[in-house]
Amino acid sequence: MRDRPDGPELMDLVRRIEGGDTGVEVPGDARYRDLMLASARAIAERQRDLGDAPEQAERDRLREILDGDGTLADLNRDLAKAIRDGGFDANNEAVRRHLWQTALDRVRESNPKALKNQS
Repeated sequence: MRDRPDGPELMDLVRRIEGGDTGVEVPGDARYRDLMLASARAIAERQRDLGDAPEQAERDRLREILDGDGTLADLNRDLAKAIRDGGFDANNEAVRRHLWQTALDRVRESNPKALKNQS
């Protein structure tokens, strides 16, 4: 599940800030502000380019792990509850692979340079 704000929300925020919307608080340092806007724009563009493939893959993995169906949010809640309730231990390879892949997918969108040697 993508972090919030997601790509479209980030682009809306960028447009509002660049349009001078005084309802959005931004840092006074112009260089920092410009870097933040460039980062937000880049995240939104990567999400646009990837489409819903990362979220669909996450949902498919969760459906298999949980042997169930539902929205991505529901499946994530179900997995968290199952882990809390002891339904999956630290040695469950499918859950570990899922969590690792989900983290990689999120970083791939937010900061791909951090993944130089990851798959």
